[in-house]
Amino acid sequence: MTDSVERPPSGHPEPPPQVGRGDELIDPVQTQLAVQQLRAAGFSEDQQAALTTALLRVLALWTQQATRGDVQAELHAGEQRLTQQLDTLHDALRREVAQQADTVQEELRSAFAQQAALLQTTRAAPARWRDGPLWLLTALLALTCIGVLLLVVHSVLGW
Repeated sequence: MTDSVERPPSGHPEPPPQVGRGDELIDPVQTQLAVQQLRAAGFSEDQQAALTTALLRVLALWTQQATRGDVQAELHAGEQRLTQQLDTLHDALRREVAQQADTVQEELRSAFAQQAALLQTTRAAPARWRDGPLWLLTALLALTCIGVLLLVVHSVLGW
Protein backbone atom coordinates (compact mmCIF):
# COMPACT_ATOMS: atom_id res chain seq x y z
CA MET A 1 0.00 0.00 0.00
CA THR A 2 1.48 3.32 -0.99
CA ASP A 3 0.54 6.78 0.09
CA SER A 4 -0.21 9.24 -2.62
CA VAL A 5 2.36 11.96 -2.31
CA GLU A 6 2.43 14.96 -4.59
CA ARG A 7 5.74 15.39 -6.30
CA PRO A 8 7.08 18.63 -7.69
CA PRO A 9 6.43 19.05 -11.39
CA SER A 10 10.13 19.03 -12.25
CA GLY A 11 11.83 15.77 -13.06
CA HIS A 12 14.10 15.97 -9.98
CA PRO A 13 13.23 13.59 -7.15
CA GLU A 14 12.40 15.09 -3.77
CA PRO A 15 15.19 15.14 -1.24
CA PRO A 16 14.69 12.59 1.55
CA PRO A 17 13.02 13.93 4.70
CA GLN A 18 15.35 15.50 7.21
CA VAL A 19 16.31 13.65 10.34
CA GLY A 20 14.56 14.97 13.47
CA ARG A 21 17.79 15.35 15.41
CA GLY A 22 18.81 18.59 13.76
CA ASP A 23 21.41 16.99 11.46
CA GLU A 24 21.35 18.40 7.94
CA LEU A 25 21.34 16.05 4.96
CA ILE A 26 24.01 16.24 2.29
CA ASP A 27 23.24 18.50 -0.67
CA PRO A 28 22.67 16.51 -3.92
CA VAL A 29 25.17 18.77 -5.69
CA GLN A 30 27.84 17.76 -3.19
CA THR A 31 26.96 14.11 -3.78
CA GLN A 32 27.46 14.48 -7.52
CA LEU A 33 30.75 16.27 -6.88
CA ALA A 34 31.88 13.40 -4.63
CA VAL A 35 30.98 10.84 -7.34
CA GLN A 36 32.97 12.86 -9.94
CA GLN A 37 35.93 12.99 -7.58
CA LEU A 38 35.77 9.23 -7.11
CA ARG A 39 35.74 8.74 -10.89
CA ALA A 40 38.62 11.16 -11.27
CA ALA A 41 40.58 9.22 -8.62
CA GLY A 42 40.26 6.12 -10.75
CA PHE A 43 37.57 4.18 -8.88
CA SER A 44 35.55 1.87 -11.10
CA GLU A 45 31.77 1.81 -10.95
CA ASP A 46 31.88 -1.43 -8.90
CA GLN A 47 34.28 0.16 -6.45
CA GLN A 48 32.11 3.28 -6.27
CA ALA A 49 29.04 1.10 -5.63
CA ALA A 50 30.89 -0.86 -2.93
CA LEU A 51 32.10 2.35 -1.33
CA THR A 52 28.61 3.86 -1.47
CA THR A 53 27.12 0.68 0.02
CA ALA A 54 29.67 0.72 2.83
CA LEU A 55 28.99 4.40 3.46
CA LEU A 56 25.26 3.75 3.58
CA ARG A 57 25.81 0.89 6.02
CA VAL A 58 27.92 3.14 8.25
CA LEU A 59 25.23 5.83 8.14
CA ALA A 60 22.57 3.23 8.96
CA LEU A 61 24.63 2.02 11.92
CA TRP A 62 25.16 5.59 13.12
CA THR A 63 21.43 6.24 12.83
CA GLN A 64 20.68 2.99 14.62
CA GLN A 65 23.14 3.82 17.41
CA ALA A 66 21.74 7.35 17.75
CA THR A 67 18.21 5.99 17.84
CA ARG A 68 19.23 3.29 20.29
CA GLY A 69 20.90 5.91 22.47
CA ASP A 70 17.78 8.06 22.34
CA VAL A 71 15.60 5.09 23.18
CA GLN A 72 17.89 4.10 26.04
CA ALA A 73 17.84 7.67 27.37
CA GLU A 74 14.05 7.75 27.12
CA LEU A 75 13.79 4.36 28.81
CA HIS A 76 16.10 5.52 31.58
CA ALA A 77 14.11 8.72 32.04
CA GLY A 78 10.87 6.72 32.03
CA GLU A 79 12.32 4.32 34.58
CA GLN A 80 13.30 7.24 36.81
CA ARG A 81 9.80 8.73 36.50
CA LEU A 82 8.24 5.37 37.38
CA THR A 83 10.60 4.99 40.33
CA GLN A 84 9.63 8.44 41.59
CA GLN A 85 5.94 7.63 41.15
CA LEU A 86 6.37 4.34 42.98
CA ASP A 87 8.24 6.08 45.80
CA THR A 88 5.47 8.67 46.04
CA LEU A 89 2.81 5.96 46.10
CA HIS A 90 4.80 3.97 48.64
CA ASP A 91 5.10 6.98 50.94
CA ALA A 92 1.40 7.81 50.55
CA LEU A 93 0.47 4.20 51.27
CA ARG A 94 2.78 4.11 54.30
CA ARG A 95 1.18 7.30 55.66
CA GLU A 96 -2.32 5.95 55.04
CA VAL A 97 -1.54 2.63 56.75
CA ALA A 98 0.01 4.43 59.72
CA GLN A 99 -3.02 6.70 60.00
CA GLN A 100 -5.40 3.71 59.83
CA ALA A 101 -3.32 1.83 62.41
CA ASP A 102 -3.43 4.83 64.76
CA THR A 103 -7.19 5.10 64.29
CA VAL A 104 -7.71 1.38 65.00
CA GLN A 105 -5.39 1.55 68.01
CA GLU A 106 -7.29 4.53 69.44
CA GLU A 107 -10.63 2.78 68.88
CA LEU A 108 -9.33 -0.34 70.64
CA ARG A 109 -8.08 1.70 73.58
CA SER A 110 -11.46 3.41 73.85
CA ALA A 111 -13.30 0.08 73.69
CA PHE A 112 -11.03 -1.48 76.32
CA ALA A 113 -11.49 1.54 78.59
CA GLN A 114 -15.27 1.24 78.26
CA GLN A 115 -15.11 -2.49 79.01
CA ALA A 116 -12.88 -1.90 82.03
CA ALA A 117 -15.24 0.78 83.37
CA LEU A 118 -18.24 -1.49 82.84
CA LEU A 119 -16.43 -4.35 84.56
CA GLN A 120 -15.54 -2.13 87.53
CA THR A 121 -19.15 -1.04 88.01
CA THR A 122 -20.70 -4.49 87.67
CA ARG A 123 -18.12 -6.56 89.53
CA ALA A 124 -18.73 -7.06 93.24
CA ALA A 125 -15.84 -6.25 95.51
CA PRO A 126 -14.12 -9.35 96.89
CA ALA A 127 -15.27 -10.24 100.40
CA ARG A 128 -12.64 -9.97 103.08
CA TRP A 129 -12.93 -11.63 106.49
CA ARG A 130 -12.65 -8.34 108.32
CA ASP A 131 -15.27 -6.71 106.07
CA GLY A 132 -17.90 -9.20 107.25
CA PRO A 133 -20.67 -8.07 109.59
CA LEU A 134 -19.56 -7.46 113.13
CA TRP A 135 -22.58 -9.29 114.62
CA LEU A 136 -21.44 -12.53 112.93
CA LEU A 137 -18.07 -12.35 114.67
CA THR A 138 -19.73 -11.58 117.98
CA ALA A 139 -22.10 -14.54 117.60
CA LEU A 140 -19.24 -16.91 116.82
CA LEU A 141 -17.30 -15.69 119.87
CA ALA A 142 -20.33 -16.15 122.09
CA LEU A 143 -20.97 -19.69 120.80
CA THR A 144 -17.32 -20.59 121.36
CA CYS A 145 -17.50 -19.33 124.93
CA ILE A 146 -20.70 -21.27 125.59
CA GLY A 147 -19.13 -24.41 124.13
CA VAL A 148 -16.04 -24.09 126.33
CA LEU A 149 -18.22 -23.43 129.39
CA LEU A 150 -20.30 -26.55 128.71
CA LEU A 151 -17.16 -28.66 128.34
CA VAL A 152 -15.84 -27.39 131.67
CA VAL A 153 -19.16 -28.00 133.41
CA HIS A 154 -19.46 -31.48 131.92
CA SER A 155 -15.95 -32.47 132.97
CA VAL A 156 -16.22 -30.97 136.48
CA LEU A 157 -19.79 -31.96 137.36
CA GLY A 158 -19.86 -35.05 135.23
CA TRP A 159 -23.22 -34.55 133.71
